[in-house]
Amino acid sequence: MNMRFRRRLLGFAMAALLPGMAGMQTLHAETFPSRPLRFIVPLGPGSGSDTITRLVARLAAPQLGQPVYVENKPGADSLLAVQALLSAPADGYSVMMLSPSSLVINPLIADGLPYDPVRDLRPVAGMIRVVAVLVTGSGSRLHSVADMIAAARQAPGSVSMASYSAHYRLGALQMQQQAKVAFNHVPYKSAAPVQTDLAGGTVDVALMDIGGALPLIASGKLRALAVTGKARHAQLPAVPTVSESGLPDYELYGWISLGVAARTPEPVVQALEAAMLKVMKQPEFSNYVTQNAGAEVFAVPGRDISALVAAETERYRPFARQLQATQR
Repeated sequence: MNMRFRRRLLGFAMAALLPGMAGMQTLHAETFPSRPLRFIVPLGPGSGSDTITRLVARLAAPQLGQPVYVENKPGADSLLAVQALLSAPADGYSVMMLSPSSLVINPLIADGLPYDPVRDLRPVAGMIRVVAVLVTGSGSRLHSVADMIAAARQAPGSVSMASYSAHYRLGALQMQQQAKVAFNHVPYKSAAPVQTDLAGGTVDVALMDIGGALPLIASGKLRALAVTGKARHAQLPAVPTVSESGLPDYELYGWISLGVAARTPEPVVQALEAAMLKVMKQPEFSNYVTQNAGAEVFAVPGRDISALVAAETERYRPFARQLQATQR
């Protein structure tokens, strides 16, 4: 059999198969979902992101016509959850809560990561977006971002900046570079000891989740210096943004979305996306997000999350290199 004949035969075979493959995908979409779905959360029960994902799961069940249950897979900076997602069939029945950690930060700072966020993961829809808040203790000598920068310029390394996640550490490095100062970075494993040490004056400042910081700010234990979004926060209207405070190009957002394995059939992804976007637009969801989490609804389609991941990867890349250099 000569090569030309083989190619022609292969072409005929593919032409015969493609309509059948398209038909199978259409049939899959028409019958999806036909059994319960699993939402995988890379955090323990009770965290803010876990609570929001559970709310989405509950609201999604009527949209999908099937029960949706949540499975917590904390540990290894989201790696255990990603492995659980990728080891399951790519059929849309396993959905994961995705964040900058799994899609942006880990791929930049972790050596030998066993997954590629672009090749292996497919964002389906955004859920929420939230700013951080730069805080200090109530008895601190620092009353503004300008105070913080001036103190750091006068005595490099004298202002201690706590961080309890790689995302906030990169955010601190971005702030340090734009201010042209040097902070004394102090790493923590979780937010609770940071709050304690800020209130006690052991460390000077920290970037913190606004949802967790708001009660401490309201009680007077912490003082808010600035928020990291493009606009002031509705629950802290008197607190300026970092960009208003002398660093005009600075912004830092956290966000969470839902995603599936990249090999999931397109019609299934579209069905999930449509259902999830309807959930995010329900008043119960928006009321909870704004009133309890201090966040904003981020009901955007998967393609927008993919574009955000690409942009944030490039923005954080130089700061990730700095972080890796300090850890060697």
